[in-house]
Amino acid sequence: MALRALAVALLALLPLSAQAVSDGRVETQLVKGGFMAEDSTIQPGKTSRIAFDMTIEEGWHTYWKNSGDSGEKIDIQWTLPDGVSIGEIKWPAPHRQPIEPMMNYGYSDDVTLLMDLDVPKNWPAGKPVDLTASVTWLVCAQVCIPEQGETTFSIPTGPAAITNAAAAEVFDRAALSQPVTSPYKARYQYDGTHLRLRFDGRGLDSKMLEDAYFFPSEWGVIDHPALQVATSDPSGLTLVIPKSTENDPVLEGPLSGVLEITEQTEGGETLTVALGVTASKGIVTSGAAGYKGSAGTAMTLPMALFSAFIGGIILNLMPCVFPVLALKAIGFAETAHEGKSKRLAHGLSYTAGILTLFLILAAGLILLKSAGAAVGWGFQLQNPLIVAGLSYLLLLVGLNLSGVFEVNATVSGGEDIAGGGGNRGAFFTGALAAVVATPCTAPFMAAALGAALTMNTTSTMAIFAVLGLGLAFPFLLLSVSPGIARRMPKPGMWMVRLKEFLAFPMYASAAWLLTVLGALSGTAAILSALMGAVLIGMAAWAYGVAQESGRKGQFLGYGTAVASVAAVIAMTLQLGTVPTGGTASASSTHAGPYEPYSTSRLAELRNAGEPVFINLTADWCITCKVNERVAFGSAFQEALETNGVTYLVGDWTARDPEITALLDQFGRVGVPMYAVFPREGDPVLLPQILTSDRIVRALGEV
Repeated sequence: MALRALAVALLALLPLSAQAVSDGRVETQLVKGGFMAEDSTIQPGKTSRIAFDMTIEEGWHTYWKNSGDSGEKIDIQWTLPDGVSIGEIKWPAPHRQPIEPMMNYGYSDDVTLLMDLDVPKNWPAGKPVDLTASVTWLVCAQVCIPEQGETTFSIPTGPAAITNAAAAEVFDRAALSQPVTSPYKARYQYDGTHLRLRFDGRGLDSKMLEDAYFFPSEWGVIDHPALQVATSDPSGLTLVIPKSTENDPVLEGPLSGVLEITEQTEGGETLTVALGVTASKGIVTSGAAGYKGSAGTAMTLPMALFSAFIGGIILNLMPCVFPVLALKAIGFAETAHEGKSKRLAHGLSYTAGILTLFLILAAGLILLKSAGAAVGWGFQLQNPLIVAGLSYLLLLVGLNLSGVFEVNATVSGGEDIAGGGGNRGAFFTGALAAVVATPCTAPFMAAALGAALTMNTTSTMAIFAVLGLGLAFPFLLLSVSPGIARRMPKPGMWMVRLKEFLAFPMYASAAWLLTVLGALSGTAAILSALMGAVLIGMAAWAYGVAQESGRKGQFLGYGTAVASVAAVIAMTLQLGTVPTGGTASASSTHAGPYEPYSTSRLAELRNAGEPVFINLTADWCITCKVNERVAFGSAFQEALETNGVTYLVGDWTARDPEITALLDQFGRVGVPMYAVFPREGDPVLLPQILTSDRIVRALGEV
């Protein structure tokens, strides 16, 4: 509402331009308008129509009843004789008026507003009806000018209505500009993140569908300039629209507006139809094409919390967490033979590190979603700066484990930044585990997080916290289990050697993240990041030298380390200026014939009754890569060919609002996601951990 308030405040400072006449005309500098009646003589007791016809100066526009992000609607105030009434304005279908970064709704060139006029049946015979109208509007181009006018006009009365032939063309044109009452049953769901509109009807499944857009009658329902993702299928049309970024209404009753559908006709012409719609509130369980497991599927908060906890435990078995868990095992071994209180403090510190990072991730997701961004689980890995920074962090952990430098060095070998020694080390290890867990998605976890982002902020934060608690639970349990602790080998030189060995998985993880960076920003970004890695190595070496030197050596070592880190920061910030999505390399690794996923391609295949298999993946998703090596082999390719299934791959390495919308429609918040669309019936989600047999069996059932 801030933009609207600002616009109104500024416009109040501008001069008004107006001219009043007594023949129904209202003319200003930029608008020429006039009132007219459909009947030259009206019959009391019978409803007739009047129109306000406006011609707008070329290059200027005025506004619909919901003006969008700025502007004000046309307003008509009447002074009427006793007993006479004029109904609400019947608004023509609006047009989109994009003014970056805003979207407004209104009219250019000309517009005709219709209203019903009712004169009581006992109106004195032959007495004319005198009407006075005061009209205000806002007319805009690069600047906006408020204008107004007042006029008085009379309409004769008689025993029978006489059509006004001179006005027939205006009323005919006005009728054509009115939205057609929609014949389709409509329902909506407002989940706090998106407005989901479902229109059921076979007339909406056209293969020629080019665009669909919903204009809500009320302000503050949707994010006006945001992408509206439309998907048609044999049973209707679904629109998924981000909610308003400035308002959070509680929608209880019917939702009204105009649905604009644009199609390409067989003759190559573009046809646009405006439908006046009223949608009732209801769960949109079918998503865009009868999707099972959509965000409309009811999941209560207790169910989501339980799923998050189980998913967090299973996340410990995912490949992305293995290197950090090995470090945590070393930390546990160091404290296993100490007192119970020290073990518990160590476990609680590890848990606190995980919870802190998970809650930060949850807050980031909530803020970005509320701002209308298309994000999900792992969203931070879609940013090249964060990917490069995480790669440097893992490199530093590896150099620390290799003994290049120490943090809080002790006789036993060092309370490393991720080695597990001490409560601070345990906290950092937990935080690192949470960060590196984001490229993976575990069973139960995806449904819980999908539900989390449809709930209120408190519930969302609680679900993320319980997910973190599940990830921490195995080591927290070990911390309070004296029997297991007694069986652990005592600390010794084996721990030093194991630490040094575990540096290499860290180096491998850092190198892998550089391939993700390349997918986001191209090969030039990899070279820049490699040079940054060299400087990180120099900084770590100089820091280690300073730790072993006297005062002069320390000054030189620390100075070199600081200079190297400053150079790395300057070099890394350059990555933020590189466009993302440069190579889209995730798709290039897939076996078998495939096509890039798009909403329009899926709709086309569904309309044709073709079976489809969708794989939503990302270069930074380790679970995706493991599945692709295990399940997407020759048997998968044969199943595609045998069953005539079209294979669509959606690459979510960089942000893609169409893919995010599809994830939302299935109630998922991240990748991987696998869905089989049969020739008939509802699509089916496959497990996030796949086997070759499971996917081949699913493809055989299309």
